[in-house]
This record gives sequence, structure tokens and C-alpha cells, in this order.
Amino acid sequence: MARIQPVLTPTEIALVDQMAELTQAKRTDVIKSALTVYHWFVRQSLTGGHVIARKPTGEEVTFETAELALLEGRSNRLGPEELGLLAKQLAAAPDAATAARIRERLTRGFYGV
Repeated sequence: MARIQPVLTPTEIALVDQMAELTQAKRTDVIKSALTVYHWFVRQSLTGGHVIARKPTGEEVTFETAELALLEGRSNRLGPEELGLLAKQLAAAPDAATAARIRERLTRGFYGV
């Protein structure tokens, strides 16, 4: 069986080295683990599953299959009426967490991301 060597950027190589050092594992095991996670992620997105991601703020976000398709490049720009409705919801948000979620939806709808 032929071995396949992934082409890694210098930054990716540094990350693999750091993870290998932290986990006391071989570099190849780190890459295998990363590929396993990637395979799981793709399988979940293709089978109608959901993926939970953690933002830098610590908040967990659940992505459904439709949202994953949008993240891959299809535009989802909202119209003025929808943006206005979201702005009103943002102004009336009862707490900071709700306001942050609405602000993110508003931003994604404005830029079509």
C-alpha cells in the first residue's frame, strides 16, 4: 500500500508538532486523529446531522446541514424588511446573550454569509 503524505503549510506543521508534544503522540497519530475528526464532520453534515462548534467567547453553536451549506459559500443575503425586523428584535432583546445571537444573525444576513 502506498503511503500518502499530506501537504502541510508551515503553520499546520507547527500545530501538528505542538499537538504531538502536548499529547506525547507521534506526528502521524496526530494527523490520523485530525483526519478522523474531519471525516466525522463531513459525514455528519452530509447525513443531515448537526455539528456543535464553540466560539471564542465560549458559546456553543449548533450548525444544521442547511447552515453548513451556507457556510460553504452560497449567499444568504437578507432583504431590507428582514434586516429591519432583526434590528427591532435586537433593540428589544431581553439579555446580552440573546442580543449577541441576534446581532450575529443580522451581520450574517447583511453580508450574505
